[in-house]
Amino acid sequence: MDAARRTKLLVFGLAGVLLLAVAGSMLYGVKKKRDLETSALTSSADATARLLEAASGKADAARLQEHAQAVAQHLETLRREDLSRSKALAETAELYLTDAHAILRNQAAAARARAAATASRRALAAHIANAGERGAGWIQQALALKSRAERDNFDFRTAQGALATLYHAHRESQDKLRAVAPSVPLIEESQRQSLRQQAQDAEKQAESEIERIRTMALPR
Repeated sequence: MDAARRTKLLVFGLAGVLLLAVAGSMLYGVKKKRDLETSALTSSADATARLLEAASGKADAARLQEHAQAVAQHLETLRREDLSRSKALAETAELYLTDAHAILRNQAAAARARAAATASRRALAAHIANAGERGAGWIQQALALKSRAERDNFDFRTAQGALATLYHAHRESQDKLRAVAPSVPLIEESQRQSLRQQAQDAEKQAESEIERIRTMALPR
């Protein structure tokens, strides 16, 4: 084989290798883009499902915490993808998941705070109901129970206030995700507003309880 023929074959061979490399790179890019889009869409849909279950009021604090942890895992998984492959979707999905995680985490905190506030109010009421049998340490215990009830209701009020704020801000992340991924299920606007109002009402009720406990006169 003469030198010219060998050179020609070598050039063709190198061109073939180059084409295969380019094709492989393109296929890899397509796969990574598809992986990112799948992760963003499925995790956002799952986050919405968890928000809806939380909004139903049937989930206890432990279940709400599980939901928050699951969404946090979605965030970690999404952030491991090559976000540059579909930047607009990646950024909006990340914002949405961050919002959902904060809502679920605060709902779990509010559920725990509600239980603590209810228990401390009942403990105080039961102690006062036994005022006729009070001994030397009765008033000290009453003051301690009153202080605890006030503190627990303050924590509940704070949690509900934070939740109301989060539901208010959630509309922005919903709108942004809807613009780039209209097929992803989201909480209906009327329900979002209702959930915000519920949190605000609970915050006001807790404030009333705090004032009632604070001004409560103890038997002497």
